[in-house]
Amino acid sequence: MTSLPRITPPCTPRSFSAAAVYGPYPPRELTSTWNQVKFPQRINPLAPPPPRRRINSSWETTPQHWHNDRRRIMMQQREHERYHSAWTKPYYGPPADKEAYRRHFREVLKQQMADSDEKKRRDFEIKLHESESIVEYDRQCKLQDFQNIIDKYNYLKHFRDENKTFMEGTWEKSRTDKMLTDRYDREILRYNPINWSGTLS
Repeated sequence: MTSLPRITPPCTPRSFSAAAVYGPYPPRELTSTWNQVKFPQRINPLAPPPPRRRINSSWETTPQHWHNDRRRIMMQQREHERYHSAWTKPYYGPPADKEAYRRHFREVLKQQMADSDEKKRRDFEIKLHESESIVEYDRQCKLQDFQNIIDKYNYLKHFRDENKTFMEGTWEKSRTDKMLTDRYDREILRYNPINWSGTLS
């Protein structure tokens, strides 16, 4: 039994060169400052102190909330500084920074266009492969249907011929039996006639 061809969902993986293009904005090369300070991890205000016990809201303390709030403010300040430094370059930066800013967006646009072309090419190849698979599957189905029709025709023809042979044999046997029966009756009448005295006319 033939099965339908498997259709592959379209998916286009990103190239290695596009990893920096599709990263968070602004990128590292467009910012004048980049804070490398590692921010402290967030503290769960309801985390029980050692020894570990059942979590209770009474263990919630102010220093834990102050720590998380200070961490949030530091991260917001860094993001604001990054965006502001990238925004000021094309307007107030030196010519080299302005050119670097424009070059970045040109490269981003070129990479996006290349990725779009690659995606279209891969989609076309996938659709072409699916079309070829479907055409081949349709051809196999037609051949199978044609073979089934031939097999059915041969089976019905053989069935008809066998019935015809059987009926002809039955008819021939009936004629032979009738002929033998008539011959036997004539012989009986010959040696033992019904009107043996000849009085009946």
